[in-house]
This record gives sequence, C-alpha cells and structure tokens, in this order.
Amino acid sequence: MALLEMEDVTFMAGEVIPIHDISLQIEEGTITAFVGNPGSGKSTALKILAGLFPPTFGKVKYNGKDLFSMTQKETLAFRKRAAFMFQDSALWSNQDIYHNLELPLQIHYPHMHKDEQKQKILDIIKLVDYEKPLTNRPAALSLGERKKIGFARALLCEPDILFLDEPTESLDEATVTRFVTILEKFCKRKGTLIFVSHDADFLKTFQGTKCIFKNGELLNGSLNKNEI
Repeated sequence: MALLEMEDVTFMAGEVIPIHDISLQIEEGTITAFVGNPGSGKSTALKILAGLFPPTFGKVKYNGKDLFSMTQKETLAFRKRAAFMFQDSALWSNQDIYHNLELPLQIHYPHMHKDEQKQKILDIIKLVDYEKPLTNRPAALSLGERKKIGFARALLCEPDILFLDEPTESLDEATVTRFVTILEKFCKRKGTLIFVSHDADFLKTFQGTKCIFKNGELLNGSLNKNEI
C-alpha cells in the first residue's frame, strides 16, 4: 500500500483548473520531486497531497484512507507526522518568531512543559542558523531569515514526511548547504521527502521520482533545462 496517493484528482479555482486528472503514488521513505514551468500546477498538487487543499474531484489517500474523510484525531496524527514548508514561509504576521514556533508544539505536544518547549525551539533555530531575536515579528526579518523559520517550524515536531515548496529559493549558498545537510540526514533516516523545486543542484542532490507537470497535467518523459 502506498503511503500517499492521488486518484484522478482535479482542482478547480473558479473557472481556472490548476490541475486536472492527476494520479500518483508515493511510497514511504522515498524522494519525489514535482517539477515544471511556473503555473504548471506543481505547487497546487503538493498542497493537495499534503491535505491543505481539498480536491474538487478525485481522492487523496494516506495509508489507504481518504485524507479528507478522516476523523479529527486521525487528521491531527497526520499533521504531526507530516510537515509543510511554504514557499513564502507563511508565518503568522501578528505573532513574534517564538510564538510562531511554539504553536505546533502546543498543538501536538499539549502536555510538554514550557521549559522543554523553549529548549526545542532554541535547538531548532540553532540547527537552521537563525540568529536574530525570537521577539522579532516576521516583518522585521529578511526573506532568507523567514525561510529559515519556516524550515525550522517544519522540522520542529520531528516529522517523517516533509513537503517543501521551493525550499532553496532566494537563499544564500551557506544556508542552502545547511538545509541540504539537514535533509540528507532526514532521508538517511528513511524520511519521505516530497518537494517542488526549479533548483537544478538541489534536484541533482535529491534524486528520486520526478513528477513532471505541464498545464496542470502530469506527464511522462523529461523536461528541457528551461522547463525546470
């Protein structure tokens, strides 16, 4: 049984159809890259697979269960196991960085002592090399710093499924290298990595199944360099 599966998935946004009739399977412990031109539907497909957008038609399954028909308890367990790093980081603008990181711990580890929560947050920001005050709000951070916090938040609950949307975009070389090292360790532990990227070096490092999107459809074959 596949860990994650899309069955004949179509997503409509008004009269626009970002993805049409997508079917794919992802096995546990594998690496999957969604590639294609801007607007090809790859980021939308990633969010649907992660349970963030419900499909208009078709089904998304997690361990054989319809992801959008699970109980609240089952959904919470999935959210603890699977984490999403957004392209724009998607931090809460009205909360400081500490509380942005504290929230997933409060949700998934409600009985964790405040001191332990604080230590986990300090450990994770050290891992991603974030050095600014945790009292800052997202607006005070550069794009690269916000991406560090977005990555830290995705890693915080120690997931074994990671969804990453353009994780290296707009990052300096040192930060990319740090992210790659962290993700290599994640993959060695048989974590399941699913990502969108146009970064040729990142794609070369994390080789696995390539799902090629074009005009909202999933293709077989290969892309030219200018289509990545």
